[in-house]
Parts: sequence; structure tokens; C-alpha cells
Amino acid sequence: MKVGILVSGGDAPGMNYVVYEIHEKLKKLGVELLGIKYGYKGLMENDVIALDQALLEENKLFSGCILKSSRAPEFKTEKGVKKGLKTIEKNSLDALIILGGDGSLKGALELAEKGAKVVFIPATVDNDLKCSSYSLGYYTAVEACRKYIELVMRTMETLDRSCLFEVMGNESGEIAKGVFAASAADYVINEYNPLNLDKLVKDIKKNKKPCLKIVVQEKLVNLEELREMLTSKTKREFKACVVGYLQRGENPTKEEIKKAKAFSALAVECIRTHSYNKVIVFNEDSVEAKSMNEIL
Repeated sequence: MKVGILVSGGDAPGMNYVVYEIHEKLKKLGVELLGIKYGYKGLMENDVIALDQALLEENKLFSGCILKSSRAPEFKTEKGVKKGLKTIEKNSLDALIILGGDGSLKGALELAEKGAKVVFIPATVDNDLKCSSYSLGYYTAVEACRKYIELVMRTMETLDRSCLFEVMGNESGEIAKGVFAASAADYVINEYNPLNLDKLVKDIKKNKKPCLKIVVQEKLVNLEELREMLTSKTKREFKACVVGYLQRGENPTKEEIKKAKAFSALAVECIRTHSYNKVIVFNEDSVEAKSMNEIL
């Protein structure tokens, strides 16, 4: 039996560990795991490789993913999906394991509808897949932001400055929500708490703390314009920091590794029992395999 594995879209801390775990567990079952480089792009281009056990072992606790990833607009077309199916057939792959976010899940559904046998693992720092309460990478992204804010605030506090911290999330406010709580920030601006400038200015004027930290979800406001307005209207000195790709580049935390193990174990169980076209989801603290038909 042969199984392929790919990661698609933005990388998420913990991906390397999932690939490592699945490789080790399938090997014990006598199943060969092949890597597909560059996500759906590699699937369309037949970029299939044998996995190096030593390389997997060496990188399992690091962020990024040795399989590489990419954006693949062509895979959204019928022609692109057919190319992917051809690669599956050419390499005699009995099943395909896919790690990714919302766009990657749509690709997995397309493959399943065309006859491929698929197991999907939610992996996106944005934690925005409605079918699962947790996506691989989220804990680590939040922790990376918390550490960054803690260090920056040491210098802000020395000079009695306040600071805006823009975090990732795309169109989801989950990272901002988590970072707000983890960093004990004073205010948050995200999809759940949109900017009300007049109210924010009034609250800041009433706040007696000399240094404030405000967490901002990306894409909602112009960070520099907001910094200038708050500095002008509150008579406080505000700085602005974009946390950026540090959120993806942080090595997975211990909690992330636990989640990676749970995702991997159930994905392998699906392969072992030939239970395909499943999405591995967290429902609070329990993990389960849901039929793709359930989440449509």
C-alpha cells in the first residue's frame, strides 16, 4: 500500500512533526509514505519523492515544512484537479493525506468528489476552519506573538510609550483574540471587536497606565494611520509593530506537539481502517474523524 502526503497554502508550526509521525506510524503498518512537494502545484506536476527518515527526524521539532508549499490557482480549475488525479494514478497512491487551511480543504473535497481517497488535517495558524475548534499551528502562533510583545514592551515601558501590535489572521480574529488574552493586552481590535475610534480614545484618556498595549488584527485598519490618530487625540506617544512571519517561524510548542500527535494518530487510523474522505477535527479537547459530507 502507498500513501501520499502534501501540505498546501501557508505553513504552520507542527507540520514537520505531523509528517514525521505519520511516516513512522505507517511504516510500522507496512505502508509506504511518499511526499508530494509544493502542495497542489506538486500534485499537478507529479513532484513526488521518497521521504528521507533521517531528514524527517532532524526536522520534526522545527517550524516550516520540508515538503515545501505553494499557492496553486490552477488547481481550482477542472483541468488542475484532473492533473492531480493523474499523479495519484501514475504513482499508484491508495490514499492522500493533506494538511492545510480552508482553501486546501476545498481542494481536498474536489479530489474526493472525483474519486480520490483523502484524509485532511486542519493546519493553519489562523484557526479559521469552521469544522474544527483547533487547527495545527495556532497555539504556537499565539505564543510567538506573546513573547514578541513581552520583549517589545520592556523598551516601551522604559520610555513610557504605548504600542499597537498587528498580528496575523487574514480575515479571522482568532489569533488577535488569543494574543489579547495571552499577553494581557489592554485593548483588542478584531472582527469580534471592531474599531470604534471615539470610544477607544475616551477609554485611553481614562486609563491611568503609562504604557498600553493594543492587539490589532491584520487588514482591518491602516496601522500607521491609527497610530498617528491615537498619538494626536490622546496626547500619548504610540508606536506600531507588525509581528509578521515570526508567527509562522516559531518552533512548535509542547502543546502543539500534543495536537500534532493527536492529528497524526487518527489520520493513520483512518488509513489503517480504509476510512477515507475524512477530516480530522478537534471538538474542544476530543479529536474525531468527520466525513467530508458532514462539513459541506
